[in-house]
Amino acid sequence: MNLRPRPNETSTHLPATIGVLSDRLRQAAIGQSHERCVALGLTETSVPELSPAPFSRLIDSRERHRRLYEQAAPVMEMLFEQIVSTRSIVALTDPQGTILHSVGDSGFLERAQQIALAPGVNWSESTKGTNAIGTALFTETPTIVHADEHYVRANHFLTCSAAPIFDHAGQMLGVLDVSGDHRSYHAHTLAMVTMSARMIENQWFADKFRHGLRLHFHRRPEMLGTMREAMVALSPDGKILGANRSALELLGISAAALRMQGLEAVFGITLAGIVDHCRHGTDEPLKLASVLRHEPDATLYARALFNWPTLWPALATQAPPEAAEPVRSAAAATTLEAQEVEAVRQAVESAGGNISLAARRLGVARNTVYRKLAIATKG
Repeated sequence: MNLRPRPNETSTHLPATIGVLSDRLRQAAIGQSHERCVALGLTETSVPELSPAPFSRLIDSRERHRRLYEQAAPVMEMLFEQIVSTRSIVALTDPQGTILHSVGDSGFLERAQQIALAPGVNWSESTKGTNAIGTALFTETPTIVHADEHYVRANHFLTCSAAPIFDHAGQMLGVLDVSGDHRSYHAHTLAMVTMSARMIENQWFADKFRHGLRLHFHRRPEMLGTMREAMVALSPDGKILGANRSALELLGISAAALRMQGLEAVFGITLAGIVDHCRHGTDEPLKLASVLRHEPDATLYARALFNWPTLWPALATQAPPEAAEPVRSAAAATTLEAQEVEAVRQAVESAGGNISLAARRLGVARNTVYRKLAIATKG
């Protein structure tokens, strides 16, 4: 049985810009998905289930995945602004493929409702056959399913581009998808969806570990502070708590293995070394010994972001001797001093824990910042 998508009167070939090799691999993935559909008992003439889950179940699912929705909703709006003329919708699903939220072209939304591209409807391969959402869930990779590459004929008018969204531990949170009329397909859609999924992941990561220490790094220093930077979260004793997908890809390691190895084994530096660089160094990024499996001699450039009010008790013992002089408690401070302490605390927080940056913004020495933070902690 030939499971490769067959041309029909409505199909259009994907542009050559996708690349011969990547398209060959993609076609192989589509064929494997078709094989799974056969094994599931689906046929090309199957009528997809159009009924959404009961509204109460949808509400429960949205509540369970509320944080994902909150992180994804503004990104989905921005993504739709980029594709507003393509007669498409942007959809977010849970890890089982059930649509949680969608935004899109009002004209296409009406037709999308007819094929159940709506909140509460499940788009796993087992219910809808080969489609970008369901196939991305299975392969855990960005996926395009174009026109008659959909296993079920009822979906042949669609082109779908989907990318999975992962959390700090490498677990799938859901899928971001753009689906539209196959005639309006654009070669860059999957890239935009994938980039948007990364934005959601990074926002999730930054929010998850906002009360702690994050190490941001990349092989190229100019990439620090961009969406492509790698990030790991650290505990006060130097354990790796999690990583974003860019970190896992850059290091060539799984999330579980990264957490098991720890900071010093992976980066060749201790937590004290990071703190010391932030304390005495300039704005130059920290240089780390590379443990990249594919580039063992490369250098990684890093910046550390601290939430000092949270981490200070664990790190205060590592303060420089000149910053360890006796200080009065905040309770005994004058009103003016209390205001100064609060100003320093806010400056450090707005600087992402970068003491040097906070000191420059305040126009004071770093040691002054350390003393004021010590007052705030003791108070």
